[in-house]
Formats: sequence, C-alpha cells, structure tokens
Amino acid sequence: MQAHAQTFYTDLFGFRLGQYREAVKTQLGKPFKSGKYDDGFEYEAFLLKPDKSLYMIVEYDVKDTDIVWSIQVSGKNLTTDIGFKDLKLGIDKTQTLKLLGKPSKIKDIGEYGHMWSYDKTNFSVEINKSGELSSVKILNDADELFPGAPDLKKIPSFDKVQKTLASANNEDILKLLSGDIEVYYNNQTYYFKKSFLTEQTEDYSKVLSVIKLISEDLNTVNIFDGSQYEENMRLTMGQDIKHVIKIKKGHMIKEIVMKYFGGQYYIYEINADTK
Repeated sequence: MQAHAQTFYTDLFGFRLGQYREAVKTQLGKPFKSGKYDDGFEYEAFLLKPDKSLYMIVEYDVKDTDIVWSIQVSGKNLTTDIGFKDLKLGIDKTQTLKLLGKPSKIKDIGEYGHMWSYDKTNFSVEINKSGELSSVKILNDADELFPGAPDLKKIPSFDKVQKTLASANNEDILKLLSGDIEVYYNNQTYYFKKSFLTEQTEDYSKVLSVIKLISEDLNTVNIFDGSQYEENMRLTMGQDIKHVIKIKKGHMIKEIVMKYFGGQYYIYEINADTK
C-alpha cells in the first residue's frame, strides 16, 4: 500500500490531535519527562508500558499549550497495537515498507537511525540502526497540507450529522468530533478527559451519552423551514472560519459549530439546553 495520496491522520495510540492536554495526563498519569523547546513548544513523555518498552511523547503548540499538536509513539513492542496502519514497533523495515510504501524522503538522524517521511501526509516513522521500526509520529501541519480557504464541499449534510449523533455507534460519532469538542448542556460543559479510544469504549467523560440524549429529536428538524433552521459562517478574530448550524426552536440542540481541520469538517461545539 502506498501512502502518497494527500491524507491527514488524526489518531495515534487512541489519542487525537487537538485533544486537551488534560486528557493525556488523565489517561497516562504523570510524565516521566517534560520540557520546553527554544521556539516555545512544550513536550511531555509518558510510559505506555511498565517495562519501558513503549513510550509516548506529546508536543503542545506555542499558540496554545493546552492542545495536543503532535503524538509520537516510540520503543519496541511487537504485541501492542499502536492504532496506526497495522504497524507494531519492532517490525523490520521490509515489513514497514510493505505497509507504508516507499518513503518520499529518508533522513539520517544519527544514533536513532533514519527517519522516513511521506509527501502530502502528516506522519513520519523512524527505522533504528538494527533496521527495525522504532517510532511513529503524527503532527498538526494542516495549514501546510491544506492551505487557503476551507473546502466547503467537505461540510457534512445535516442528514448525516443528525443520523450519526443519534446513533448508538460510538465509533461513528467520534469520527465527526474534533479533539477539543465541547458540549454545553444543563449549565455544564462536557469535553473529553481521556483518549478517544477510552471514550469510545467507556464513555468516561459522558460526552457521548449526552450527545445521544440531546440529539434524539433532530430527525424532526425541517431544514427547509427558515423559521427553525439556518446555516451560516462564523468569523472570529484570530480564528479560522467556523460553519454553524442553528436550530431556532423546538429542540434541545440550538447550535452545532464545525471547524475545518486537516481537510475535513469536525464538530467543535454543540450548544443545548432543556427548554
């Protein structure tokens, strides 16, 4: 399989780019190492296995150090699924080549071996001096991969949104949500406090159950009635343009806000009340 199509990867080891820093710490505990680079970016390193065979480094953008900017899983552990293209750390470079295709660039990184990178994507891998896959990294370079105005053709239809949100399928719901989604309901703010994988299986933060509850009646919205439904754009100084669905009356959800990220639109906010 070749990896040269323009593709933005959001998830690694169950975490999603754009998640809150709090979620990483709640899931993984105290980092064993942390620091700050000269450019203002911050990083934290977490053990994923007690035997130190696997660890994860998370970087946070200088623009917002509460948001995950990159995720890197490193080490050697052939039994652990890292949640990326069927890769396992420790496989040889021949297997890696079969799974990822030929890299666009190979960079010598000294004692760590070589870094393979792929054009039109946001991931790279490292092959150590023993010829084994030793690291996988994804990062948020969405502005470089998808410059210019958002692709409005990527806005999902309201029919797809309402059917997905009201479904019982956590995996499908999560595919629509940004890492930093916030849901406002009953004077409370719900957001993900653990990895997306944990939220999918456990609903730890109750975001998914709240979404399902407040989305139950969305199938009755008449999108052709301007008195109850409207779509528009939101411009906020210093932020990207957001797409907004307004439900004016008769439903718990009043507003669904979407943002463009990595070539797709994701739900960024859901505003609801009990009226």
